[in-house]
Amino acid sequence: MKFTLKEIAQLLLATIALIIIFSFQAGGFDLENFYAYVIAVLTGFLLHELAHKYMASRFGCEAFFKIWPQGLVTGFLLMFFGIKCAAPGYISIFPYKFARWGFRRRHLTIREEGIIALSGLLVNLFFTILFFFIPANFAKIIALTNCWILVFNLIPIPPLDGSKILMWDHSIWVSLLILSCALLFVLLI
Repeated sequence: MKFTLKEIAQLLLATIALIIIFSFQAGGFDLENFYAYVIAVLTGFLLHELAHKYMASRFGCEAFFKIWPQGLVTGFLLMFFGIKCAAPGYISIFPYKFARWGFRRRHLTIREEGIIALSGLLVNLFFTILFFFIPANFAKIIALTNCWILVFNLIPIPPLDGSKILMWDHSIWVSLLILSCALLFVLLI
């Protein structure tokens, strides 16, 4: 996987923005658990996006992270109402690879797009379950943040991952939605 300096800067900006959004609770920032929010965003957002990028490259595509300014602004505005909007950017996939003699173009199938979308969600599911079983407050924060990002991304509205998975395989989407909502419910009680 290759990264441009612009992409690294945008990933860093989005990561910092999400740390701020998730660490903001009613009444101000939760500085006591700030390190848990840092770990939560690194696992829940950064590794999620890198999984998309890695899987796209496995299918012979170029993929770059891009900031979505409207998502950042929406996230900052909604945080004051207790709503965590986790959409500061996205992985933009180009179905070609540059080579020595130009570039090679390919067409991504619905299955391949679904698998690329699923890869990021599986990262969130893994960290949700992993930290779910650790009986500590920091672990609950990490599990809850990952689960929230998982549920949010399952919304079947383009360009969110849920829309691509639903187009590919309804049963995978429904199974993930039921499992993630059940985990979110248990984490919130």
